[in-house]
Amino acid sequence: MKTSLVLLLGVLLCTSGCVVGPPAPPPPVGVVSRGSVVVAVGDRPYYTRGPYYIETGRRYVWIPGHWAHRHGRRVWIHGHYTLRG
Repeated sequence: MKTSLVLLLGVLLCTSGCVVGPPAPPPPVGVVSRGSVVVAVGDRPYYTRGPYYIETGRRYVWIPGHWAHRHGRRVWIHGHYTLRG
């Protein structure tokens, strides 16, 4: 009788411990557009233009991504092309 009671109590505690608790957070979701999902991880590559390109006589230079402090938090700034000269 005691063994059955201890076993039943153990099963109840295990199952109640699994059920009780905060709900799990939802999985991360990318940008959804017309049924497609895009997830950007890390920095963008050079694409096909390389470290710079010239368009209408202006030179655009690739600025690589870097870590910066914004509003007291450390954030990743993505790389981008910028106009030089």
